[in-house]
Order: sequence, then C-alpha cells, then structure tokens
Amino acid sequence: MKLNELKGKKICILGFGREGKAMLDALPECDAVVADKNSKFKIQNSKLSKANMEFGKNYLNNLERFDIIIKSPGVPPRKELEAVKTKITNSTQIFLDTIADTGAIVIGVTGSKGKSTTASLIYAILKTAGRDVYLAGNIGIPAISLIKKAKPGAVFVLEMSSAQLMNVKTSPQIAVITSFFPEHLDYHETLENYFKAKTNITRWQGKNDYVVFSKNHEGARKIANASPGRLIPCSEEDSPIKISETNLLGSHNAENIACACKAAEVLGIAIDTAIKAIKEFQGLPHRLQNLGLHHGITWIDDSISTTPESAIAALDALGNHVQTIILGGKDRGLDYSVLGKRIAESKVKNVILIGESSLRIRKAIEMNRANVALFDAKDMKTAVSLAKETSNEQPAFVRQRRTTAGRRATSNVCLLSPASASFDMFKNFEERGDEFKKFII
Repeated sequence: MKLNELKGKKICILGFGREGKAMLDALPECDAVVADKNSKFKIQNSKLSKANMEFGKNYLNNLERFDIIIKSPGVPPRKELEAVKTKITNSTQIFLDTIADTGAIVIGVTGSKGKSTTASLIYAILKTAGRDVYLAGNIGIPAISLIKKAKPGAVFVLEMSSAQLMNVKTSPQIAVITSFFPEHLDYHETLENYFKAKTNITRWQGKNDYVVFSKNHEGARKIANASPGRLIPCSEEDSPIKISETNLLGSHNAENIACACKAAEVLGIAIDTAIKAIKEFQGLPHRLQNLGLHHGITWIDDSISTTPESAIAALDALGNHVQTIILGGKDRGLDYSVLGKRIAESKVKNVILIGESSLRIRKAIEMNRANVALFDAKDMKTAVSLAKETSNEQPAFVRQRRTTAGRRATSNVCLLSPASASFDMFKNFEERGDEFKKFII
C-alpha cells in the first residue's frame, strides 16, 4: 500500500516508538489514532488530539473499527491481533510500495547476526563510490522518514529485522542474508515463525532480483532459495581483504565483508573502491568494540551479543586472550550447553554472571567442568569491579590491534559478550554497552 492510498482511511498506528512516530509524521491527511501500551507518553504533534490517543493496557481493544492497522515492530504478535490480521501492515511495507516506481534501489540486509555491520559496510562502499545512498531501517533511521529522498539512482540500504519483515509482502531488489539461527523466539514464539518472517526478504522477489547469502549457514541458504531471483553465494574466502588489514575483529567479519562486496558488485562498484572503503571502516559500537587499555586490561564491548552463538563467535575472534568474560541477561530459554563447552575449551579464567539467564549459563559451564572461577554480579558496576579485581594484569593480548588513539593494546582482555538479551536490566543492548564503558575508566 502506497502512502497516498492512506488518504481518507481510518488508521491506527499500533506502537508509538521510533517507527510509529516516523510513520505519523509521514502520513497524509487522514483519521489516525495512535495506540500503545505505554500510558506515560507525552505527545506534541499537530496531527493528534487527545481523542486520537489510546494508551495503556487496553490499547488493543476495538481494533476492528480501523481500515488499516500500521503495526510497529516493537508490538509482538498477539492473539488479539488475529481477528484483524488482514488489516495489518507496517511502515516498511508502505515505504517499499511507495518508492517502487521512483527508480530507487533497495538493498535489504537481514540475519540473526551480522546484519548491522554488513549493512554499514555496504553503505560505506557505496558512499565511497559517490552513490546517492542512505542507511536506514533497524539500524536507527526509520525508512519511512526518508521517503522523499527516493528518486532514480538513489540507493536505500535497509537493515531489516525479523519484526520489520513479518508483515511485508514486497521484497527488496537486492537481498542480503548473513546468517540464521534461533533468536527472538520470545517474540515469534516458534522457530518456524521466525524463519517465515525472515523469508519475506526474498519470498516476494522477481526473477531479475538478486540474493547475496552466506553459503555456510544452512538457514541463510534456505531463505535465499525462497527467491525466484539470481542467487549469489559467498563465504569468508570471498573477502577481498584480510581482517588484519581492517579495524574489525573476528573471522566472521570476513563473511560480512564478502557479502557487502558482492552486493556492491551487483551495482557495478569496482573492487578497489570497496577495499578502500573497508580499510577505512571503523566498525560499529557494541560489536567487538575495543574500548582501550585501562587498569592493565583491554576492554571489549560486544553488548550486541544476545545468543550463545554470538558469544562463541566473540571468543573465536579474540583467540586465547580473553581472561574474563561477562555473561548473562534476559532469560529467553536459549540452550547454553554449547557455550559452556566452548568456555571449558578456552583459556578464560573468570566468568562474571549477571541477569536472569545467569543460573542456566552457570549450570552449562559447570556441567562441562570448565576450569574457571564463577562470580555473580548484581549489576554492571559490580561486574566491572569484579573484572578489575580478578585480573592478574599480566600481558596476554598479544594480537596487536589499533586503539582509537592509534596505539597498540597488549594486555589481558575482559569481554562483555552476554549471550542474552538486555531488557531484564537495561532498555536495550546500547544502554548495556554504555554502562559497561562508563565503569571501566
């Protein structure tokens, strides 16, 4: 549904977070109501009167009276929505439909992990090539807020979460799939639902569209195969540059680089331009971010880690230099047995546990008889204090990495890679990482 087709419709914007607010700003003149479970909103918007706001626990009542329900990704699937599911769309769908005839190109990037870095790499490469390019979606800027930028030659790189893809029936011309493993099951309830949502990035493509995907991930291959378009498999061997030549950590980033380069190649970007952009790319906050040397410790912020698989990837990226790891957060019922085994096989000496999932992570580590000291922390401040106290301050971080000051760090490593979601103790993973950074100084 295009934006101009909403005129005269009775509309409900369901969920008034970042995307809901951007959707309201983009709406043409229409009868719009905003509904959200948060009853503490203070709204100043000329399109809304008090009569157009329905906040609080009854926000899902009487939805059948609307012609269209624009659901924000923060609103999970609920049984109350089943009766009105044919009326539900989202701002991503409206964006894709509205710009379909403008000549703009959309590169959609999804994956259980790696999508933010890959989307940012694609953006950096296209920017270096001088293209008219915009980075939006789950990474921060709602796509709908950039709708006026759509014109021939414009490229929108969209990081697309499963929640954003869930109600979409239009796929981007170029889809990129970095990985797939169990994640967000508290939102989607089943792995099948999660997979189905992800598949919408390719399901509605045409035969002249493209899919770049990691061939080493079975789930990514399956999502790619849902497309009738042209399949472009890649792996870390396809990266045109060594990780040691970049500011990134971890072999998994070679796969992200490969996917980014293949996507840029579809648009005719020369490989030399891509390499230049990748060498200059600084990485993203909270994704194996080196916070520097403090108290004889190199502190690595990987707060984006919300699954056991991502914590394992972080340990793999840093080799045997991790002396202390901080784990734990929201307990979503994930299986931590493989992470427990990986820690038992590692050189980690101290495991500091926080949050709801700490009990099950502890059990997984103990079942694997890991030779580590286990500590419980009530909050991030305590966790960081424990990391300082348990450090032997012996140089161990042999692999030389550049800090923000251009210096080399040579110390043992404290890694924040929680393997759990953040929202038992924090608003999001960014806040968790910021708390970690605040207390290390």
